[in-house]
Amino acid sequence: MNIQSTFSGDIRSAKSAPGAYEWWYFDAVSEDGDIEIVVIFYDGNPFSRRYIQHQRNGTKAAAEDFPAVSISVYKNHQPLYYSFTEVDKSKALFGEDNPSLKIAGHTMEGRNANGKITYDLSLKEKLPSGDAIVGQFTFESPKTATDLFEESRNSSKNHRWNLVQPQAGVSGTLKVFARNEPSVTLNFKGSGYHDHNVGDEPLKHQFTDWYWGRFHFERTILVYYVMDKQQSQFGWLISRDSREIIDTFDDVKMEDYGRTLYGLTSARKLTLSNDKAKVMVQQAHQLDNGPFYQRFSSDAFLNMHEQNNMQSSRGITEYLCPPRIYKRLFWPLTNMRIRYQKESPHWVQRSKTLYRWTW
Repeated sequence: MNIQSTFSGDIRSAKSAPGAYEWWYFDAVSEDGDIEIVVIFYDGNPFSRRYIQHQRNGTKAAAEDFPAVSISVYKNHQPLYYSFTEVDKSKALFGEDNPSLKIAGHTMEGRNANGKITYDLSLKEKLPSGDAIVGQFTFESPKTATDLFEESRNSSKNHRWNLVQPQAGVSGTLKVFARNEPSVTLNFKGSGYHDHNVGDEPLKHQFTDWYWGRFHFERTILVYYVMDKQQSQFGWLISRDSREIIDTFDDVKMEDYGRTLYGLTSARKLTLSNDKAKVMVQQAHQLDNGPFYQRFSSDAFLNMHEQNNMQSSRGITEYLCPPRIYKRLFWPLTNMRIRYQKESPHWVQRSKTLYRWTW
């Protein structure tokens, strides 16, 4: 994985290989911890059954033919809104000189000025079930140091990870509409995160499983990547101003494995440690559960040995098993959740009750 931290690298990359993908990830947790939001913009949706079919058939298909947006809003750890929509490429525009995009009714625009990095997100969508969402958010943070990561960790160019905003102040408004129900309006203020991933080949060729998480402590930020059953481990404590890495973790222990109804097995407890500090991550509340992917609202406990104190934080963590994306057995479930605008809506997606069951 090639690791960097740069605003200028947040623009769309050239991708020509079959199965290549790219996504811009944003999340935010409200100050009281009651609301959690995740928004992901895709250029080459790696979870798309249509994209995978083209790869298998050997037919010509570029990443740019499969743009998509996923939006998840959780209240008290329960889904309030969910959508994953793949649109026609004519409805997707990407900035060439600065981080910006427009996919259907959603936009993202980044700015780097006066020592700050700012992203404005605008969301607008109505689903076949009758659910709809309208919102605007601003992510603002100090400019991250471009030399945050050592060159020695950039071991592979097939997957590039750009940590643009380890921590950002997030504010905005969100209105969620449900068919035949009163709308819900949220005035949001909290803490967020933004990164950017690019792959030059299908996900399953790069890693078999992947744990990721981020936590904002009082004085530090924790971000970790654990791939291929601990063969590749990346964990960092970063200063709150995102200017320096305070410490790295070179040992990861995974425990309390659980198996879902889909047969997906993942660890619910991760411990990252070195001779100076130890972090225990408990994946406490399951937010999203699928045949190849899980998202959690998790608790982390940081112990800095010299300071002899314990800090805690609530954050977002994920687990992904890419080889399962390509199993036809799970495609009926994927078809219920991903809306392909080039096709008629799945009959489950037209049902308010049944579609919410897939959340």
